[in-house]
Formats: sequence, structure tokens, C-alpha cells
Amino acid sequence: MQKKGSKVLVAARPDAMTSLMEMLAKTLGDGTEMRPEGSLASALEAATNSVPDLVIIDLGLPGGNGFEPLRKMTERLPRTPLVAITNHGDRRRIRETLTAGAHSVLVWGHFDEVNLSAALAEAVAKRDLEDVNKTLKVVNSILRHDVMNNLTVIGGGIDIYRMKKDEKFLDSAANAVEKSVDLIKKMKEVESVVSPKELKPIHVRAVLEEVLSRHIGQGIRFEVEGDVTLIGDDALSSVLENLINNAILHSGSPVVRITMRKLPENEGEIRIADEGVGIPAEVRPKIWQEGFKYSKGGQSGLGLYIVKKTMERYGGEVQLEDNTPQGCIFILRFPSADAPSKNAVES
Repeated sequence: MQKKGSKVLVAARPDAMTSLMEMLAKTLGDGTEMRPEGSLASALEAATNSVPDLVIIDLGLPGGNGFEPLRKMTERLPRTPLVAITNHGDRRRIRETLTAGAHSVLVWGHFDEVNLSAALAEAVAKRDLEDVNKTLKVVNSILRHDVMNNLTVIGGGIDIYRMKKDEKFLDSAANAVEKSVDLIKKMKEVESVVSPKELKPIHVRAVLEEVLSRHIGQGIRFEVEGDVTLIGDDALSSVLENLINNAILHSGSPVVRITMRKLPENEGEIRIADEGVGIPAEVRPKIWQEGFKYSKGGQSGLGLYIVKKTMERYGGEVQLEDNTPQGCIFILRFPSADAPSKNAVES
């Protein structure tokens, strides 16, 4: 149910922890990192230090009262699937537990490995569905707002042209048409988040070169080094396009350096570095959110959200670091297919 390398935080009372951990070991198998915590305080600290992929939380956890453990964990990890375990199996209590933030509920003394596996799968599925619904709401909002704005500009430009015969108003309308087309293309990329395809080995270098070919003549130099193979799908092109486009539009950098390499433990890494103005510290936590725009040149506000969600779907992650002496580095890490890397070249 969980991907290899997933992290599961298990927060339960000490007298029940051993049996629960044994059941989880049988259910999840090898490759899942389980962190047991016996109090609410230690569980919240663990969640802060290393964000888990899934949380199992006992409502009778020491240091908590009633639904307090669940509410506090939900506040700390608003986008993580939560499985709650309660002493009370009546319908009202289960309904209240779900309302308080749990994605699925188990009752102490009334579940085995099969029930536990089903509850974990249900929690992940519900969390994924919440993400899909939220994404669709954002897409709908962007389409209604941005496309309507563009249509207003198009209509106004044409009307003024008819009166003044000044072609600059036609240029304004044409620009709005181009923005609308780009926005619709971005909606197509969102499909890869909502309706993913089957994953397969992909050579990143080949996809990257195709992406870079679309930016020839834009006054920016690309330096490419290495190659790596990841387990992904066609959405990889959108990931690279969004990060390259981000560097071109927002950084003002004369050069973008892309390095790819295979890491130990069958992992791969892509680093996309620019020497531009950087991203302000105060907006960095928000850049991965749907619809967030952090500069005047911001377009749909979906680009980095698509990057983050796609990498998570690949079982990987994306991070942002400062470059030296200036600029940003977007770092993608992911499970790598077992294929040799190519030697570095510059393009």
C-alpha cells in the first residue's frame, strides 16, 4: 500500500505499541520506515522534524484529551493521511472522529492486519481525493478569472481598433489570445496530476533537450551536464518546462545550469541552478501552493505546484536552495531506474 521508503509515524500509548507495531510490520512489509512515539508531545515533535507520509494516532495518547491529539496533529500536518484509533466503536463517535480530521478510523480490539491495511489504504485514498478536488477548484477559479480577464482585453482591444484603427490595440488583443492558449495548455499539464499515467523508465537527458529546444533564441545560455534515468511518465516534460520557464521569466539570469547524476541507493538527482535575483525567503513556503503567484510575471500560479505533485507521484521530492553567489537551485530527487549515467557534456 505504501511506497518503498515511505515514512509512517505511529503515535500510540506504550501498552499498545508493541502489538500495533508487529501488526504494521506484517501489513506494510520491508522498506517502510516506522517511527513509534508514545506521547502527544513527542509525536508532534517528530512530525515537525521529519514530515511523515502517513500518521497512525491513538486518541488515548498520553498528553492528549479527547480529540486533542487528532486536532493538533491535523494542524501540524494538514496534508498528511491520518488514521485514528479509538476505544469507542459507536457510529456517533466514529463520525465525530472523521469530522475532527481523521481520514479513516479503527477501534481498539476490533481490527486485524486485513482491517488495518484497508484503513491505511482508505486514508491515503481520501487524502488523494481531497487533493484532486482542491486542484480542480483552483483550476476552475483560474479559468474563470484569468480567461475572462483575457477575453475582456481581447474584446476591448478589438472595439478600440475599430474606432481608432491603431494596430497596437490588435497587438494587445493578440497577446491576450496567446496568454489564454498558454493557460489552456497549463490545464492540460494539470491532468497529469489528476489522472496520472503508468510509470516507466525515462532518460531525463532526452526529455530535457527537447524542452530546451523550445527556448532557443531567448537570450539565455543553458549548460547541461550528465544524465540519469528515472521512473516517470510524460509529465516529466512539464516538470522540466516549468522549472526552466521559471528561471527564464523570474530570475533574470543569463545562464541556467542543469546537472544530472545518479546517487547511491538507486536514487537520481537533477539540479537546475540560475544566477538571478532569487526568491524572497518570506514567499518560499508558499511557492508550491496551487494558484500562488509571487511576481508580476506570474502566470497561472500552477507551475511549481505541478512540479511538486508530479515528483511526489514519482516517489521523489523537490527542494529549493540558495545558489552561490546569487540565484536559486531547484533540486529534484527521485527513485532512479537501474541504468548507467552518461558522461558530462556542455550544450
